[in-house]
Amino acid sequence: MKKDFQKSDDDVDDFLTKRSQPVSEPKRSEVKPAKVEQPEAKKPAKAEEKAPKETTDDEKEEEIKTARMSRAAAEAYQDVAVLRKKAHEHSHTAAKLYHKYKANQAKAQKNSSRAVALREKSDEKQAKADGYRALIKEYESELAGASEKKSDLSPDAIQNKIATNERKAAKQEEIAKKKDRGASLRTEKAAKFRSRAARFLEKSRLHESEARMFTRRADNLEKAG
Repeated sequence: MKKDFQKSDDDVDDFLTKRSQPVSEPKRSEVKPAKVEQPEAKKPAKAEEKAPKETTDDEKEEEIKTARMSRAAAEAYQDVAVLRKKAHEHSHTAAKLYHKYKANQAKAQKNSSRAVALREKSDEKQAKADGYRALIKEYESELAGASEKKSDLSPDAIQNKIATNERKAAKQEEIAKKKDRGASLRTEKAAKFRSRAARFLEKSRLHESEARMFTRRADNLEKAG
């Protein structure tokens, strides 16, 4: 048994040879190194700003004066705009009222002309009626002569003519009165339109006066500025 445990020289050499051989290391998995972000380079700090220069009392006074003048100019411009607007409004109102004045004046003139025409027709009808009345008087005189047998017409015929002329005269007088009434109404309307036109004209002139006043104030304010 002891013999079995003894090793020969060849076995010793084999053992030493195996010990001298390098042991192969297991392959390591390649791990990529994490990317390290480089911190941003800090920007160079700006140069410290210079301290503001202190203004003197004279400079402050000049700034205040400039600000006041600017504000006064703005207020003056606003005042001028307001005045111009008011002048325009009054001028526009005056124009509208003047237009109404002219319209009423035209209506008054139209009614006056119509009244004159109606009166002329009334006079014509009345003249015809007067002519018929004159014939009636002649026939009445002739009727008196007929009773004394001094007329060629019989009393009945003369009476018929008198009655006919009476009807004609009455009709013409009725037409004349109707024309007179129409003329009176037209005259009344003409007077109403003239009165209304006078009121519109007066108001228009007042607004024109106001417009001129505001325009003059605006002009003076602009010159002063």
